[in-house]
Amino acid sequence: MKPHRLPFPCPFAPAMSGSRNIFFGLALSLSYAAAADEPAPTLEELSINDLMQMEVSSASRKTQTVSDTAAAAFVISQDDIRRSGATSIPDALRLAPGIEVAQITASVWSVTARGFNGRYANKLLVLMDGRSVYTPLFSGVFWDLQDTMMEDIERIEVIRGPGAVMWGANAVNGVINIITKKAKDTQGNLFVAGGGNQETGFAGYRHGGRVGDDGNYRVYARTFERNTFVSNTGERLHDDWRSVQGGFRVDNRISNDNRYTVQGDVYRKNVGNTVPAQTVAPPFNSPFNTDDHAEGANLLARWEGNLSDGSEFMLQGYYDRVNFSAAALSDSQDMFDIDFQHRLHPNPDHDLMWGASYRFIHSATNGSAAIAFNPTSLGYHNGSAFVQDDITLIDDSLRLTLGTKLEESHFGNTQVQPNARLMWTPDPKHSVWASVSRAARTPSRGEAQANIALGGIPTGLPAPFDQIQIIGRPNSDLRAEKVFSAEIGYRAQWSEHFSTDIAAFSNHYTDLIMFRQGTLDFATLTQPLIWYNNSREVTTRGIEIASEWQALDWMRFTGNYSHLKIERPYDSNNPDIAGLSPRHRGSLRWQMDLPERIKLDLTLRYVGKLAALSQEVPAYTTFDARLAYEPIAGLELAFVAQNLFSPRHPEFQDSAAISLPGAAAEVPRSLYGKLSWRF
Repeated sequence: MKPHRLPFPCPFAPAMSGSRNIFFGLALSLSYAAAADEPAPTLEELSINDLMQMEVSSASRKTQTVSDTAAAAFVISQDDIRRSGATSIPDALRLAPGIEVAQITASVWSVTARGFNGRYANKLLVLMDGRSVYTPLFSGVFWDLQDTMMEDIERIEVIRGPGAVMWGANAVNGVINIITKKAKDTQGNLFVAGGGNQETGFAGYRHGGRVGDDGNYRVYARTFERNTFVSNTGERLHDDWRSVQGGFRVDNRISNDNRYTVQGDVYRKNVGNTVPAQTVAPPFNSPFNTDDHAEGANLLARWEGNLSDGSEFMLQGYYDRVNFSAAALSDSQDMFDIDFQHRLHPNPDHDLMWGASYRFIHSATNGSAAIAFNPTSLGYHNGSAFVQDDITLIDDSLRLTLGTKLEESHFGNTQVQPNARLMWTPDPKHSVWASVSRAARTPSRGEAQANIALGGIPTGLPAPFDQIQIIGRPNSDLRAEKVFSAEIGYRAQWSEHFSTDIAAFSNHYTDLIMFRQGTLDFATLTQPLIWYNNSREVTTRGIEIASEWQALDWMRFTGNYSHLKIERPYDSNNPDIAGLSPRHRGSLRWQMDLPERIKLDLTLRYVGKLAALSQEVPAYTTFDARLAYEPIAGLELAFVAQNLFSPRHPEFQDSAAISLPGAAAEVPRSLYGKLSWRF
């Protein structure tokens, strides 16, 4: 079931790359863990019923099983991540239905749900342990900054469809919550080191221990370097990626009714970058290579408790700082967020939850001729409140959920985001759910305040008037994007060996924000050709299917398929952003626990063509394999091969990426080994 990229919304954003290897020629990875880490479960131990009963909390901010969730929910477990061979969070997200993942360079991914993919995909809210990593600078996620030890991830909860009532604006097409293990589940020691041809070198260490009688802690450090991609002309790109990161977590119980968590991370990233030509004057009038740098830290504290009336509360606050330095734009961003929720049980038929949150953001930019913010420094506030009631209409059979969120945003004004969900469970093996909801994406600071140089076009006049600069202008009067979504789903456990999960949706978007092309004024030669505006309505419809079949005690098949249809009125002044998602996408995983403690995992993936692009990206099929051998308990040797069928397949989701000199035309085959040792 389962970068440091330049963070602003402009098509010239450079691709990143690098130069040095951390571990030369290292082809194996060594992992050492104390016995406190539980051994990985076998396929026989993970029944289909267990998978359907996996917990998910991101859909309604309370723990539910997948089968009891009135949303298109999917859980990627730690065992899924380990057996897939994924070395990054975006790679792990490929396991979920309805999630589009495409790698553009060694450090850059485009990730979205239910359409509108691209390098700056902005309709998917991503959380790490409840801390938002959705950036307000351009709207979206810097996937190369979102990192942790993959072994510390307990599960990744993927909710397709709007999640605005619980999580607010920007949870338009879905919510992803990356949940790490509790400190008590990571006791002892873990050491990881290794490398391969693309995963050039990596190393990590984790130690866990006890705090008093009821507390536990862990600390970790991690580093890696990833190799460059190769362009379609055979040249190595300047997009290698180097990272050093460390962090900690403490979980403690103050009393039977009160407990707290404190955790944090600190990191430094260096990413190679090719800056394309984007102005008619030096230094951005021709491509050049450079290294971008990012460093940051975050600290989160959460207090959970039970009150005497039987209600429960949670108070969480976090501080997140990111500082990046790049040729075109540098930025220092500080974010402080505090969130409170209270869950009550006024009577047996009502499960009521309400909450409020406040966020302060300060961003200070240092621009260039390529991109400049006005004002360069800005501090602003966002606030919200929500209420939701789960109403039991028929005991153990029919449940209605009603909720709404009121949110005040600096750039998007006030948004009301209601939701209604109905869950019918005629018996423990079957469930049907339906929902209608409204969600919004507020404009980013880049859309409202950034002037972006997009290059020059010839005028046919003699120098110095032979080119005119194209400027992407901001718009401070932008309205928030809105979506009205209707969904329906069906889950069935047909037997103890076979289950299916089907979801269908229809989304209607209004006030979509995108660049609009104007008319060139040859009289002044200064008329901007492009500016942001609310100018588009788009309807998307689709179906997502996931299935599990335990063929034998030692063999399991997992498959998913997603179909997306995009309907939009023709508009020659707008780029076809909605078309940057394939219509068909699917995968099939074959997992086997063979004799002599051998485990084999095979994954076949298919992605349909992107027909909307001027430079069409064809459909492709690729194949991943992982072979692991455990000669003795706790000692595992594994070898991973990725992109075998199509060792160099295109994955562009973005026409701007195709034109970038620093963007690879193909994603290379990746081979690496791994040795894990637990004792």
